[in-house]
Amino acid sequence: MKDMKVNYYTFGEELLNTLLEGLYPGSLLVILGHPGAGKTTFVAKMVYENILKYNEKGVYISLAESKEKFTTFMSRLGLDFNGLAERKLFEYIHMPTLSGQELLESITELLSRKIVEEGYKIATVDSITPILNVLTTDRARSYLHAALYSLASASKGLIVLIADLPYGAETIDLKGLEFIADAIIVFRFRTERGLIARYMEIRKFRGREIPVSQIPFTMIENYGIRTLVAPKLEDIPAHTLGRVLRSKCSELVWEEIPRGTAIGIVIGRGASPINALLLLLNTIIENNIPFGFISFRLPSTEIRSLIASLARYMGLNQDEVLKLIKIAQGLNPSIHTLNEVIGMIRLELEKDIGTLVLHGVEMLYLYYPEKMVDRMLRDLILYARLKGVSIFEIVDGVYTRKQLSRYSIVHEIHITEEHKEIHKVYRRIPLVIGDKLIGIKPRYIYEDEIIRCLFEDKKSL
Repeated sequence: MKDMKVNYYTFGEELLNTLLEGLYPGSLLVILGHPGAGKTTFVAKMVYENILKYNEKGVYISLAESKEKFTTFMSRLGLDFNGLAERKLFEYIHMPTLSGQELLESITELLSRKIVEEGYKIATVDSITPILNVLTTDRARSYLHAALYSLASASKGLIVLIADLPYGAETIDLKGLEFIADAIIVFRFRTERGLIARYMEIRKFRGREIPVSQIPFTMIENYGIRTLVAPKLEDIPAHTLGRVLRSKCSELVWEEIPRGTAIGIVIGRGASPINALLLLLNTIIENNIPFGFISFRLPSTEIRSLIASLARYMGLNQDEVLKLIKIAQGLNPSIHTLNEVIGMIRLELEKDIGTLVLHGVEMLYLYYPEKMVDRMLRDLILYARLKGVSIFEIVDGVYTRKQLSRYSIVHEIHITEEHKEIHKVYRRIPLVIGDKLIGIKPRYIYEDEIIRCLFEDKKSL
């Protein structure tokens, strides 16, 4: 493998890299955090990704956890440190318990040997809390500062120091390390509805503006940490770029659907989403689009059963339809924080799908603060658009004044006084595709028009 030139060391997390770009070679990063807040997981992922990306050697010095514990836990997150060790790219060192000046000298000598003599570029010490506790004199502090600063500068690599934050504490005495550190990130959590909500706080980042000081994140099984940073608007592609979904029946209701479109299907009192689901399924099949279906009401077995039943009702081959389902997942909001829910959905958006259906979104308003739901779903829709995935959000009712503003297309289903189902569809912002201006006026379509189109079109499917 050819070595790449290091311009920035990555954080190992896409949107955090977009926000902060990365760490310059020669940087000293300090990570503070409560026990269990995710600091070790974050650093391990960062170290792993940088070793893989740049083919550089990394050493992880632990004053607490054994190598077996570390590698076993990280393997569950998809981080194969044993594989890196076999390639001589990674070494894990479990330091014995030492005290006082002996501990300080042992750590600095070990770092010096690994970095200067053996060519390791990425070094981590987990945790430096016992070292901070022995820095009782100005001489000891100066010794550690000089050693770390010279090692980071000389190696043009990356040194990461992890420190423990006691429960309830906002910070600890870093004994002057905050002045030589290039970046300081604090990991913390709080309890919401009896569940753990995690946040990282960017306290310092040399040479960068800090656009967001507190960033929510979640820890996902078999993946690790997922930050919930909103994409920059400048990075979002125009709706007019890329593939457009269309079918005869979808054009009757939604007109053309560019990649990344967000359609809010809002169900009024007494109305049903069935015809909208039939229309959506028809569009997906005609365009042969892999799709996902996440429900906050139904388990995965019922999701598949529902889609198979709709396919049979339309006279389609249900096996062919089910092959297009890449994600069928039920998420219960009562056992997850909103950060966890959004983090899991974002991870699914990275799969090879063109459309994602979010069903039963009203359940999010039942369990979480309304403003937070609106904000997080808007950011999710921006992220989906960045990935070129169209979102169909099915929600029973309107809960806030801001809810409809996140949709590109609003599709309201009402029951008239004559007990007929009517679909009102409008674009919040008209769209230009080619020489065509779409969405100038709302459309009103009755149920029988949609059914007639779907079942006249059935033979061509």
